Amino acid sequence: MVPPLNVLLAYGLDLLLGDPQLRWHPVRLIGDLALIWKRLFFPWGRLGGLLTLLLTVLLYTAMVYGLVWLLPPLEAVFLYFFIAHQALAREAEKVAVALKAADLPLARYRLSFIVGRDTSCLSVSGCVRAAVETVAENFTDAFVGPLFWYLLGGLPAVTLYKCTETLDSMFGYRTPRYQAFGFFPARADDFFNFLPARLAGLFLVLAAWSSGLSWKRALVTMWREARRHDSPNSGFTEAAMAGALGIELGGEVVYQGKRFEKGRFGRPLKEREVEDIFRATKLLKRAALWWLLFIFLLEVVLWRFGYPHLIALITNGLKGVLTA
Repeated sequence: MVPPLNVLLAYGLDLLLGDPQLRWHPVRLIGDLALIWKRLFFPWGRLGGLLTLLLTVLLYTAMVYGLVWLLPPLEAVFLYFFIAHQALAREAEKVAVALKAADLPLARYRLSFIVGRDTSCLSVSGCVRAAVETVAENFTDAFVGPLFWYLLGGLPAVTLYKCTETLDSMFGYRTPRYQAFGFFPARADDFFNFLPARLAGLFLVLAAWSSGLSWKRALVTMWREARRHDSPNSGFTEAAMAGALGIELGGEVVYQGKRFEKGRFGRPLKEREVEDIFRATKLLKRAALWWLLFIFLLEVVLWRFGYPHLIALITNGLKGVLTA
């Protein structure tokens, strides 16, 4: 079990402060550490990527755990830096504000901070699509995933998760340069996001229901189309978002001057519009609240019964149902 107060404090700090752009930001330090190992091991291909991942995780987790052992209140602070859903929503809304002001170059510029694709030639509809997709996809990485692993294994688990997620964002590209070196960071990220991505999709469906949008269409779209994505995880939130908003997501993207075709999600019941970005961030915030509520209810159950007692309770309940 983990202290619910740490989750509440981290969420509160994220609401108040967002994600500050600090030179010594804990997540940026993960990237700095990884770049040190990359310089040494990049020529080694897959083995170099694996060594970079392992050494980054071991050293960074030891550092974080040592600091928290010396000063326990830092645990909530680290958790705050590991979640960033408010900052994600604000950055996406900046793109929408620029589009509403008919300033497409500014919208492309702001969008370039939150997506990896080339934004220089995107239309208004393309900017909307990219912003909505990154809001949906990063709901897992920026919120559900960190808190899932914190709930499961405390600070060591969430630190491990954040290291793998950061290295995947740096090296996990299917390009000739990173295809070998980024193999293990990408596969590790796929593993650690397998359950969080599916939970994130379900909580977006729940958010659609509580927002008066079509939760049934969101659920059906996620169920039928999530596996169209080239990632085993990202399609769940993108498909749920597409279904909830009644728009099509996915399609052609440009990375580093090369065109790729992503899976397509949702039926284009209407043309994409700027307001879809605001609807997407509203769904993100509602889904985050539902996820927090679930965590606290689960914590109460775990605290009340304890892990062994809870397992026994579930087992006895199943036996009762089967023998009834």
